[in-house]
Amino acid sequence: MTKIRLAAAILAAAALTACSTTEPGSPSAASPQSSTGGSSSSARPDLSSAPSDQLSSCEILTQIAAEQDLRDIKERTGGAASTDGCNAKNSKKMTLGLNIFPTLNLADYQPGPTSQISDTTVGTRKAKLVKEAASQLDCVIAIEISPTSRADVFAYSINSLDEACSTAEALAKAVEPSLPKG
Repeated sequence: MTKIRLAAAILAAAALTACSTTEPGSPSAASPQSSTGGSSSSARPDLSSAPSDQLSSCEILTQIAAEQDLRDIKERTGGAASTDGCNAKNSKKMTLGLNIFPTLNLADYQPGPTSQISDTTVGTRKAKLVKEAASQLDCVIAIEISPTSRADVFAYSINSLDEACSTAEALAKAVEPSLPKG
């Protein structure tokens, strides 16, 4: 049963990173990497329109790790190239995360077929509470950064939707002060 729940958590996290929007244009290969470098770096979103002091999603989660009981903070790989994403766990074995979308706004959020969406605020920012975003036991708080960007905070619980949503709301409140001012 635990393996099934773990698989569901991984699928939910993957689905949350893929359910935002379709990027216009046609795909093309990335420019080749230099073969002289000894290390590789993952693609980062273009944050040129964001303040220069903007923190990455993993830096934000690391800053609030102690107060929010976050562990195993790891950069998310895969998903949209324009996404800065980071996942974490807590002592209740919940899967949590923060995804920053510098080119997608609140209206661009693509809910799942059974999602329940309501308008809310986090601090002074407009936000959307999305229950059952990708599964019956997950919750997303999509927070407006600017008219053209947003951050999605998510939580997946193996116990209940209420636990996922209360955890996502607490995490969103903790994350909000570190988000760029739009």
